[in-house]
Amino acid sequence: MKLKGYVNKGVAVAAATLITSATLLTGPAAGATQFPSGDAYGFSVDWSGQWVNVQRLDEITLQLCDASPGDKNKATARLQGYVFLNGTAKVKTAPTVFQVPIGDRKCWAWRDVFLTYFQDGERLDYARVAFYGSEEPSRMSATRWVRNPFAAP
Repeated sequence: MKLKGYVNKGVAVAAATLITSATLLTGPAAGATQFPSGDAYGFSVDWSGQWVNVQRLDEITLQLCDASPGDKNKATARLQGYVFLNGTAKVKTAPTVFQVPIGDRKCWAWRDVFLTYFQDGERLDYARVAFYGSEEPSRMSATRWVRNPFAAP
């Protein structure tokens, strides 16, 4: 298992990498909520997580699958947040890149991932997973936005 962590301009993401060939999310994230999955262009993503507060989504488990893992167009995913600060809302993409390497395994999973925005006054209202092929990033697709229950309506 590899552990990677990134902190960049008020956003932090950490992920433990697991290899999997299964298509179901299982394991220690039992308290997490299953979020809407996504499927496009031969790539699919399943994910779950637990909202902790107005700035943090924790216990994220993300599974990324590539229908053709042997080609150069690797399945790639990044977490995105709809962040509100000082009366302005914008979509921010986390710096961590999740990617299925070229090989014979169609699916990879990452567990114990978290997404947090921590600048003064920032609020993480929604989160989603954007996914695409590494050779065709302009053909990006995304899961539906998941609302943070701690964010004001």
